[in-house]
Amino acid sequence: MDTREFELRIGQTIIDGYRTDTARPAVFELLGRQWELLDDVWPPAYSPGGELHAELIPFAAMASFLEMGSGTGIMSVLAALAGCPRVLALDLNPAAVDNTRRNARRHAVADRVEARVSDLYAAVPPGERFDGIYWNPPFLDAPAERLDGSLWHETMFDPGYAKLRRFLGEGADLLTPTGRIYLWFGEALGSPTLIDDLAAAAGLTVRELHRTTMGEVPPALARALPADVTHGDPDARWHLHLLELGSGA
Repeated sequence: MDTREFELRIGQTIIDGYRTDTARPAVFELLGRQWELLDDVWPPAYSPGGELHAELIPFAAMASFLEMGSGTGIMSVLAALAGCPRVLALDLNPAAVDNTRRNARRHAVADRVEARVSDLYAAVPPGERFDGIYWNPPFLDAPAERLDGSLWHETMFDPGYAKLRRFLGEGADLLTPTGRIYLWFGEALGSPTLIDDLAAAAGLTVRELHRTTMGEVPPALARALPADVTHGDPDARWHLHLLELGSGA
């Protein structure tokens, strides 16, 4: 099977599993706090990301922070709770923007968190710069002609990593002189040099803040993979990274 078709199969299996789960909670607990979860918003309770390592991001030293693809808004709320006075949360999904606002109100930081519907940086005010920018982007490549344009496909797939390329290239121009981009990215199937290559093209260098290594294939992934892939390599490892990127990282 072609690699991109393979990644399409994996991603669609994960999406189908989440969308058919009747036990999706309206409120879930993560990091010792309660969070609202609206329908049609990606459920971090099932697949938490960089927010699990948010203490490694120096929010308290930031005057401004941008979260791309905010979803339920957890990272935006954590930034505001840590002391960042200006947080901008962007998401292509209007339900996610509503969800972010709800969780900002729930945790009493609505005065610090502004949420906007945005295709990448389209809704960033002209001239605004940020000390930190964060994204948990789509990990999987897939044939563009096989995608349906839904928000679920937008969340899961990035054909040719075009969105990630834009995120880094345009984001580099939105940083303050000492600003940094923070990226939560997985290397289950992709090229291990992908981020280094894209960062170099954007004039950025990369520093790894945290790596999660899983000795077993995640269950959602295992359901999509043939048995010879899930069980054929006892030394297989699945890596997730919290990365810091900057002109002087």
